[in-house]
Amino acid sequence: MIGSSRARGDNNTERIFNAAVCPFCACLCDDVVIRVKNNEIEEIRNACRFGVAKFRSYQKRLKRPIVDGTPANYEDAIARAVDILRESHKPLIYGLSNSSYEAQQVALRIAKYKRGVIDISESICHNLLYAALRARYPFYYALLDEIREKATLIVYWGSNPVVSHPRHLARYSVYPTGRYAMKGVTDRTVIAIDVIEPEFKKQWFVPVMPGEDAMIANTLTRLIKGEPVSASNHRIAELKSIADKLRSASYGIIFTGLGVLSGANAYENIKAILSLVDTLNKKGNRYVVFPMKGHYNVMGAVLLLMRETGYPFGVDFSAPDKRFEPGRTTVMGVLKEVDAALVVGADPVASLPAAKVRELLNVPLVVLDPFMSLTASFASVVLPVAITGVESEGIAYRMDGLPLKLDRIINSEYPSDKVILEQIYEGCSDSGVK
Repeated sequence: MIGSSRARGDNNTERIFNAAVCPFCACLCDDVVIRVKNNEIEEIRNACRFGVAKFRSYQKRLKRPIVDGTPANYEDAIARAVDILRESHKPLIYGLSNSSYEAQQVALRIAKYKRGVIDISESICHNLLYAALRARYPFYYALLDEIREKATLIVYWGSNPVVSHPRHLARYSVYPTGRYAMKGVTDRTVIAIDVIEPEFKKQWFVPVMPGEDAMIANTLTRLIKGEPVSASNHRIAELKSIADKLRSASYGIIFTGLGVLSGANAYENIKAILSLVDTLNKKGNRYVVFPMKGHYNVMGAVLLLMRETGYPFGVDFSAPDKRFEPGRTTVMGVLKEVDAALVVGADPVASLPAAKVRELLNVPLVVLDPFMSLTASFASVVLPVAITGVESEGIAYRMDGLPLKLDRIINSEYPSDKVILEQIYEGCSDSGVK
């Protein structure tokens, strides 16, 4: 059984982790209990099915570096990666959402030194949110702990946490007790707005067609403002009830997912939701809007780039003044300009459109990943790295921007992504070639 103590030692010692941080999604659940014996994970508690799979994923990891399709050692693989980047005039550094904050810092140094482009998955998943914010739509925000304590009305809009973030409902929104919701879910109003009805408990479900979210949000805004709404709207009675619920809550939260940000009319959808939240706040309610981040440290990458460059993703250092032009300096627009790619903890060959994949495969690829991927199968160099939060420690930022320390749960011979990136950076910088 898992006890209440925690011990460290060699591979033959039983070790207990009572507050391990799960490195699967951006919830970064920090209450996971793990028992390790003989350097094998024997028991895991308080993790969702995805978290359990992530903690046990070391059993199916990539074991050896690969150079041009042939197994190699680390020294030769790193030397080949350095040669590729030395010869590159404008490399792309991409991924990083599944890397430690320390590794992200080194990757940024490489991008700056090589005058390349650094981009992360945020440029595909949440780029339109940043576009709306740049258009000066106000952004009301809060830590998840405040939301858990104070929110009495919860909206999941275009997001199904049961599928994407299974413990989100239990830890941060619907089910936990809070200062203003002492009975948990029975003290909260829960609304789901989506194409398909989600599985979690809610009092209201508003079905929408793809691209219809903006109309719903704009109608709710007009109702809350007391402005006239077309009587021909066959959903007016339903939306009036929802507007009344929104208006009556002293503190509410709208969690937005990729159903809002990646479908038809996506830019208009998020602008309309931001406007709705602004209207509610100006009416005296406290409302926040919260994007449901996916990868466990995508927020760390965003915060690093914001701190160091002023931009959240897609920063091009090739010009005298760095550039940020979503659609041009992001992965979807820059592939014809770059002459090498360093991919860290991502699989763009599996996720990008076919035309963009063909462009990516025209340049030499260096891939750092704990696992074999479709991108790795096409790479010139593949370097296995330790799984952060399982085989190596590091800092990650929760979806609300809170930094958390990830433990090394099992001992491993594999170097961390930070260590490998540092060696690549040192090899490039020693060359004297920029």
